[in-house]
Amino acid sequence: MFSPRFWLILWGALGSLGLMYVIFSASVKPDNGAGAFLSSSADETDAPGRYLTGDMADFNLTFPPRKGPEIPFTHGERQLTLKSFRGQTVLVNFWATWCAPCLKELPSLDRLQGELQDEPFKVIAIAADPRGPEVAREYLDRLSIEHLDLYADQRLLMASAIGGANVLPVSILFSPDGTEIGRLVGEANWDSEEAKALIRAVIAGAKIRR
Repeated sequence: MFSPRFWLILWGALGSLGLMYVIFSASVKPDNGAGAFLSSSADETDAPGRYLTGDMADFNLTFPPRKGPEIPFTHGERQLTLKSFRGQTVLVNFWATWCAPCLKELPSLDRLQGELQDEPFKVIAIAADPRGPEVAREYLDRLSIEHLDLYADQRLLMASAIGGANVLPVSILFSPDGTEIGRLVGEANWDSEEAKALIRAVIAGAKIRR
C-alpha cells in the first residue's frame, strides 16, 4: 500500500503538469486568421506587421476571421451585397456627406482605385447617409472623384450590420472569398505606400491560394 504522502506527491506532480499544459496551450494560437492569409503570400519576411506601419499603423487585423454580412446596399437602381464582388479583394469604406474626415479621405481612396484599377481589387465607397445617393453624388462631383462608383446605404442597414454606423469613416478590407482581413476606424491616407503594400499583399496571397 502506498502511503498518503505518496499520493499527495503524485497528485501534486500531476497538477503541475496539467497547469504547464494549460499555460503552453494558451500561448499557442492557431494561425488560421487574417494574419495567416497575409503571411501566405511570400517568404518569412512577409509577416502582417510589416504592413501595419505608417498610415496603416491603426489598421487592426480581424481574429477570428469572419465573413461580411450579406446585407443589400444600392448602386443606382441595383441591389448588391458583398457577395456580388467575390473573386476580388475589396476595401469597403463607409462615409457620409456630413463627415468632414470622410470627405478629406475620399480623394485618396479615388487615387488608390485609379492606381490599382488593373488589379482584381475594388474600393466600395458606401454613402451611409440618410439624405440619399443624390446628395452624396453632389459631394463626389465637388471632390472631382473619377474612379469611385457611388454606392449607398441610406437606411444604414449595412453599416449597422458591419459595425460601422457609430463612427465614420471606417474602412474594412475583405479577401476575395469574403473574409474580413481587418479594418481601420478613422481617416487614413489610402494611396500611401503602406496602404498599397498591404492591399497588394492580400491580392498576391489570393492569387497564390487559388
